[in-house]
Amino acid sequence: MTEPHDFPPPWRVVELEAAYRVEDAIGFTVAYICFTEDPEQLGFTGRLSKDEAWYVALQVARAPDIHIASMTLEQEQIKPRSTAARKGR
Repeated sequence: MTEPHDFPPPWRVVELEAAYRVEDAIGFTVAYICFTEDPEQLGFTGRLSKDEAWYVALQVARAPDIHIASMTLEQEQIKPRSTAARKGR
């Protein structure tokens, strides 16, 4: 069995010939988002247009930032309130 891999941020998007590759900070591939620039193939290949694929790749690349932000928010909500805050001061 392989060791689990951390995907350190920041993630980046690399444009290839017919896909975008999302990589983590050390260059490990996180995802491929395939596209086609041929309008005739869009309907039957299931691939995205280049613009659609770019948008998806950007959203995937933002995932670590969103995860870090949600973890920070959760930690702030878990912190116990001070005694003064509970007494209404």
